[in-house]
Amino acid sequence: MRIAQVSTMSAPVRKDGGGSVESLVWLLTREFTRLGHEVTVFGTDGSQTNGKLVATLRGPYGARDSLDDWQLCEWVNLCAAVKRSEDFDIIHTHAYLWGMPLESFSRARMVHTTHIVPDADAAKLWSINPGSTVTALSDHQWSEFSHLKPAAVIPHGVDVTAFTFRPDPEDYVVYLGRFVPGKGPCQAIKAARAAGVPMVLAGPRNNYYNEHVQPLVDGSLVRYVGPVNSSERDKLLGSARALVYSIQYPEAFGLVLVEAMLCGTPIAAMRLGAVPEIVDEGLSGFCADTADKLPQAITRCFELDRKRIHQRAVERFNAERMARDYLQLYERLLAKGSPS
Repeated sequence: MRIAQVSTMSAPVRKDGGGSVESLVWLLTREFTRLGHEVTVFGTDGSQTNGKLVATLRGPYGARDSLDDWQLCEWVNLCAAVKRSEDFDIIHTHAYLWGMPLESFSRARMVHTTHIVPDADAAKLWSINPGSTVTALSDHQWSEFSHLKPAAVIPHGVDVTAFTFRPDPEDYVVYLGRFVPGKGPCQAIKAARAAGVPMVLAGPRNNYYNEHVQPLVDGSLVRYVGPVNSSERDKLLGSARALVYSIQYPEAFGLVLVEAMLCGTPIAAMRLGAVPEIVDEGLSGFCADTADKLPQAITRCFELDRKRIHQRAVERFNAERMARDYLQLYERLLAKGSPS
């Protein structure tokens, strides 16, 4: 099968790049090529891929010699893929749903995946392009728009070899992510204190951290270790007694949940968005319906079997499973014949 993967343009497509979607495109491309398919990636210059690369811009949006308007960057990349559509059987675009208006120009079947919770405009765009093929990351992702039915629900997969199972954690729980109100770092600290367990915070420092989180960091019960690279992330997650996922708004998926579980680390999370679909309640973690129940979820996590958590994560979220799920969808589309 000849597959085009259309990346987003916030970072180069790389294994450990700066963008989560771009890293996912790298992983999918690796798995597709391993399974014997011909893959072409459309993305920025500097991308690294197991397939062919079409570099449509000199760098991510805002970079020197690139364009500043991020939406324009995405559009340039999408148009480049459709312009070459006769070279492919499938064009899978990860650039929101913006490829839909281009379907009538494509000689290849198109698949669209957005990696965020869709808004009303995204739903309207799909509604005026009802024949488009859209995949979801979770049942929750499109649940607000019940009249729109994804062609498949395909949870993210992860390179399971990149994470180390650690049966004997150290005495701390971890918060790993961006410091923004919706991720709930202050709520995570409050819950860890109520549970009586030290907390380690990791992520890039920003104004929200300086104004709201830093005053809560005492260097003892609450420590901040800054941003972490892939190896540091592996050790930080695997050595924690639990990951505290204190989000304040629903999300389409939570990749860090999978990464922690692959290390054997259980999850204490708010029951929002896709979290209940990712966390097996009582096996890989516990979900709290309200913030005051989060400390109890943390302490209950300490009783769970870390080996079982790891095994379940490998079973459900390995990269090959994700790739094969997408390939099954592609094959169903191709069975319908060429687009009209």
